[in-house]
Formats: sequence, C-alpha cells, structure tokens
Amino acid sequence: MSHETVDSKNGIIIDVEATAGNVPDSQLYIKRIDYIEKNLGLKIQEACADSGYDTNLINQQLSERDINFYTPERTEQKRGTTEFQRKDFQYDEKDDRFICPGGKTLPLHRLNRIINTVTKEYRCPKAECKDCPFRSRCIGEKGSDKRIQVNIFEDIVKKNHEKDGTERHTRVLLLRQIWSEGSFAAQKSRHNLKFLYRRGLEAAEQQCLLSSTALNLKRMIKAMA
Repeated sequence: MSHETVDSKNGIIIDVEATAGNVPDSQLYIKRIDYIEKNLGLKIQEACADSGYDTNLINQQLSERDINFYTPERTEQKRGTTEFQRKDFQYDEKDDRFICPGGKTLPLHRLNRIINTVTKEYRCPKAECKDCPFRSRCIGEKGSDKRIQVNIFEDIVKKNHEKDGTERHTRVLLLRQIWSEGSFAAQKSRHNLKFLYRRGLEAAEQQCLLSSTALNLKRMIKAMA
C-alpha cells in the first residue's frame, strides 16, 4: 500500500511510504507529518484526509501542532436498538461517572486502548441492571449490564468538526479530491502503479517512488511554465 502526501497548490507529491496491506492508513499519519516538517523544512498549516484518518489521536495530535485538520463530515449513527441513548444519561463530572434514567450509577471501569483510539468505559454492575424496571429500554433482554464508551479527546474532535460545511471545508475537500485522488488515478492509469512488478516492501517502495517522480516531473514543468 502506498501512502502519499500531496501539495495542494501544484499537486506535487512530497512524501511516499509503502507498507504492507494490513497496516491501517491512520497508523502512519502523524509519523509522516513529522517527517515532512523535519526533513523537508515545510511547516504544515492545514491538512486534509479521508474519513479513515478521522481518529481520536490524529485529531488531538494535529490540534497540539496548531494544524487545521479537515475530513469529510461526520454523520450521526444510532448505536444499538434500545430506546435509551447516551444523551439520556447524566454525567457527574465531580465523581467522573454517569447516572442512568433509573438513578443508578455507572462508574469508570477501565481505559480501552486500540490503535489511534483511547476511550473511557463506564459500566453499571450487573446486579444493578438485573432487576431494573428500565432494563428492556436500556440494554434489552439479552444484555447483562449497561456500558458507555467515551472518547477522551471527544471535545477536540467536536471542535475540529465545527468547520464541517464551511466554505473553507468544502474548498479543502475539493482540493484533496483533485490532487490526492487525481494523483492515484493518474499513477494507476499512466505511471505503472496498477500492479507491483517485484515482491517485497523495498521493491514496492522503489516502484511507488518512481511512479511519483514521473508524475512530479510533469507537474513541476507545468508549474515552472
């Protein structure tokens, strides 16, 4: 898999790294940002990526670097089929716990750490949920206890998505479609990136670099002209 970073002014590919196909796209994102700033001396002010990169940690780390981050708009997804949703649970900031509609508490149970994701899990004891009159509306008949997952960088993610739908957000996403998606399409159709001709990551990266170089030469000539 080829991970490429493209300049939004002229479509110049400024960074390329090849990885195995089972490496998540988002895993390398911050590493490549740091590489570009350190080795190319470019100060990144804005970055855009598809929804696969819209993770908790990427939002938080780009916010720390004062980089405006743009991804496609998020759509609200209703989780589960029960009537009670997270908005129906009151958060007690002092004791860091949730209180359910039935008055029972969901204390902090543990932190869940997955790639590019850190969440706090709040859980109500099974004994409390067992005979609760709201059980069917809250966890259903087959559920054993109520759990609430909270993204620890939730406020930062929400702040980044306040830009959704703005004129700048629309413009940046359009530039990404033109340059990023357009570059991959051009490389696949005209610059030998549709198939790999040699095995191994090193050989794959060499092919990706040659393909990017061919496309860059065309765009550099056009920009200079």
